[in-house]
Amino acid sequence: MTSNDTSDILASIRKTQENIAVVIGVIFTLTMCIYFFTYAMMVDRGYSGALWLMGISSILMLLALIYLKKVSFFFTRLWLGRKAPYRDVIATMSANTPS
Repeated sequence: MTSNDTSDILASIRKTQENIAVVIGVIFTLTMCIYFFTYAMMVDRGYSGALWLMGISSILMLLALIYLKKVSFFFTRLWLGRKAPYRDVIATMSANTPS
C-alpha cells in the first residue's frame, strides 16, 4: 500500500468519524429538546417511570457527549472495520491517535 493510498484511507476514516459524531450530536440535541418541552407534561400527569427514563437517558447521553471522540471512533471501527482496504489501517489506530 502506498503512502498516498494510506493518506486517502485516513482521510476517509477521519471524515466518517466526523460525520458519525455530528449525527450523534444532532440526535442527542433533538432528544434533549424534546425532553425539555415534555418535562412539565410528565410531571403534571404523574408519569414517574417516564421521568426516571428521561433522567437516566439524559445522564447516559451526557456521558456519550463527553466521550464523543471515542464513541464515534468505536462506531467508525464497526462501520469500516470489515472492509478490506480499511482493516489494516483501523487495526493500528486508536481513539487517542493524533490527527
